[in-house]
Amino acid sequence: MRVALRVSPFVVLAAVGLSGLLAEPRPLAQGPAALPMPTFHHIHLNSTDPERSLEWYAKFWPRGKKTTYGGFPAFFDDIHLLYNKVSKQSPGAFDRKLQRSVPQSAFWTFGSTFNDTIAMFDRLSKLDSRAFEFLPVYTGPDDDKGVLRSALGRYGDQLLTLSQLKERATREKHEAITGVSSNQDFGYLVDPDGMLVEFNKGATENFWGHQHYWHEQPLCAANWYVTHLGMQLAPARDPNTGQMVTRERWNPCDVPVGEVSYPSFIRSGQLRIPIGNVRFANGGWSWYTRQCRFGRCGPGNDQPLSKSKGQVVDHIGLAYPNLDAVIAHLKTTGVPILSGPYKLADTRAVMIEDLDGLSLELVEVKP
Repeated sequence: MRVALRVSPFVVLAAVGLSGLLAEPRPLAQGPAALPMPTFHHIHLNSTDPERSLEWYAKFWPRGKKTTYGGFPAFFDDIHLLYNKVSKQSPGAFDRKLQRSVPQSAFWTFGSTFNDTIAMFDRLSKLDSRAFEFLPVYTGPDDDKGVLRSALGRYGDQLLTLSQLKERATREKHEAITGVSSNQDFGYLVDPDGMLVEFNKGATENFWGHQHYWHEQPLCAANWYVTHLGMQLAPARDPNTGQMVTRERWNPCDVPVGEVSYPSFIRSGQLRIPIGNVRFANGGWSWYTRQCRFGRCGPGNDQPLSKSKGQVVDHIGLAYPNLDAVIAHLKTTGVPILSGPYKLADTRAVMIEDLDGLSLELVEVKP
């Protein structure tokens, strides 16, 4: 498994494009990590036809390989996608019409990074159009059709709030357009089981390039993973020295939700403020606020996130070198162990849940 740390372009772009819109909370002492940072290990899915899914990923990412892990069919490159065969479609699949998973757990999307998104798009477009049907990416509040890659939109080179979109439109009426300000290009597919798959352009190609989640309070979620699972908050720039330094935990972590931004696969725009980011041994994750707020998903749909267990994306796997130390730390910090330790492949694991019901399998993997 490669362990080069990767930072999602969306983290950088969001920090730049949405800067100044979220006041910096007071720091809360982070303290030394009681655990070594974990390694992202796997995504475990419930599938009616694992072989179909493996074939889909073999076409989407030809450099990966079909394999097995712990008796489960698997696809591997960077991380494992593990498949549990089920007799009927599991809940939690992405609904194209509703533009969200139903029901919605804390899991949002798995993301892959390509050097050349144009070539990737052209290659997949020549395959089965139903299997590789791209979701529309909406570029603004007046866009009813969307584009199939964000870079095809007029302002697809940046993530912009409604206020920033208006400001840019006004500015470009009076100024010559000198070219795009970034290499941003992203879009979405839905895999055969209903997991949302994001692709974006990046300097290096990675099957697992980034991963995004929803949470009720994204900054509180980031704090939780630091406290209980040994992760670190994404570094911040010291205003006095200009150097990147370790960020302290968010305090307060329950902050107001900002205005929507575009481009987005959500027709009404995406709530990207606040954003919680954490780092671990081989990368990082980002959390955004639950989207069905303020009546955006229709009457009766402003509901808390659902538990992931039994859904299409059943749970997420993290690896640690010493499971006994993890179990002791969880007991000390008050996190219930839902099951385990139990045997997994040639090792052992336990199952827990995060504060919004995402199931997490903590696996012992010796260095």
